[in-house]
Amino acid sequence: MGGLFGGGSSKPAAPIKTAAQLAAEQDASAARARADERAEASEISERQGAQRRRRLRRTGGLRLLFSSARMEGPDAPPTTSNLGGGQ
Repeated sequence: MGGLFGGGSSKPAAPIKTAAQLAAEQDASAARARADERAEASEISERQGAQRRRRLRRTGGLRLLFSSARMEGPDAPPTTSNLGGGQ
């Protein structure tokens, strides 16, 4: 009769998991793994984008300096065929 009031057992029995609960846990762990992979991939692409922007800033000035669009166009100054200070 000691078990009627909770004094008969030293530890409670472990709950039994059903097949549905096991499947739900596996699905949840798979979803967590996919989310981690997605987060890591987006972080990598973000870093690559930042590196790409820095690289463009570094080399963009030279590209614009020697571009043909800069030398030609309706707003370009008229060019002369004379070289030097002569007429």
